Amino acid sequence: MHIDNIKLRRLKNTIEDYKLLEKWYQEEEVYLSFEQRKLSYSEIVNKYYERTLEDSKVKVYMIEYECIPIGIVQYQSLSNDNKKLYGIDINNCYEIDIFIGELRFHNKGIGKKVINLIVDYLFKEKNANILVMCPLKDNIKAIKCYLGCGFRIKNEFISKDTIGNIQEYELMLRER
Repeated sequence: MHIDNIKLRRLKNTIEDYKLLEKWYQEEEVYLSFEQRKLSYSEIVNKYYERTLEDSKVKVYMIEYECIPIGIVQYQSLSNDNKKLYGIDINNCYEIDIFIGELRFHNKGIGKKVINLIVDYLFKEKNANILVMCPLKDNIKAIKCYLGCGFRIKNEFISKDTIGNIQEYELMLRER
C-alpha cells in the first residue's frame, strides 16, 4: 500500500525491524501513548514475532516515508470481548493502532495520510462496517488527527492499559 511519499510494508521478522521498534519504544512520547513503558529488545520480539506471520490476526505494517522507516500501523478484527466493551453489535469491525516513532516526523500530516490509507483499504478490501480507534483520553494530538480522518467520538470508557493501570480512553468510530 502506498500514497504520495508513504509506503506501507508488512513488518518483517528481522533484526532491523525489531531494532527500529526497540528504538521507538524508548521514546517517552511514543511509549506513554502506546505501551505505557519502555520495551526491551526481547519484549519487542515476543510481542511482534507472531504479528510478522502471514496468518497473524494482527496485521502490522512498517510506515516508510521517502524510504525511511518512521513508525507502524496495525489493524485487527475486533474481538467479541472488545465489541462488548465498546458497545458494538455489528460484524466485520476492525481496530486500528498507529504511532510515528521517529519524532522528527511528528506533526507533518503523515499519520493522517496513513490512517486514511488503512481506512480505505479496510472499507474496500476487507468490507469493514465500522473502524475503531481508542486513544488515551489525554492524547489530544491523536484525537485531533483521528477526528480529521473522519472518526467521531462515541464515548469514553475506562479500562486497564498494557501494564494494568486504570486509564480513560476515547472510543472513536468511523462507519462505512
